[in-house]
Formats: sequence, C-alpha cells, structure tokens
Amino acid sequence: MLKSDPVAGTAKIFCDSCSASLDSVMDADPRAARDKAVRVAKIARWLIERHAGAWQHFCPACRQTRNRGSLI
Repeated sequence: MLKSDPVAGTAKIFCDSCSASLDSVMDADPRAARDKAVRVAKIARWLIERHAGAWQHFCPACRQTRNRGSLI
C-alpha cells in the first residue's frame, strides 16, 4: 500500500504481507511523488505487482518468499 503525507512531505510504501515500510521524500506533484516512491522501492528491491485491479507491494524478504511460492 502506498500512502502520501503532503504535510510531512513523504510518501510511504507498506508491505502487503508483513509490517515493513519504506519512506520516500515527496515531490510537490502527487503523481510525481507516487512515481518517485515506486522508483525508490524498486531500487530497494521491493516487488510491486498488480493483481485483480489492485496494486500489491512486497518488501525484499517477502519478495523472496513469494518467488519461492510460499506466500498465498
């Protein structure tokens, strides 16, 4: 899940499988902020996939488990 906080100037991505999160500094434009947060997450080896019309985010540890087929 991706949440933006314009007051704090941050965007935070939360793992959909565990309690891990990743912060990113937000841009003024909401779309640019979202794109930047996704780029930061991918650099940090997060997995971002679209399933049934919804985006899912997985931290590096859960990504490895998912790649092994252990997550449902």
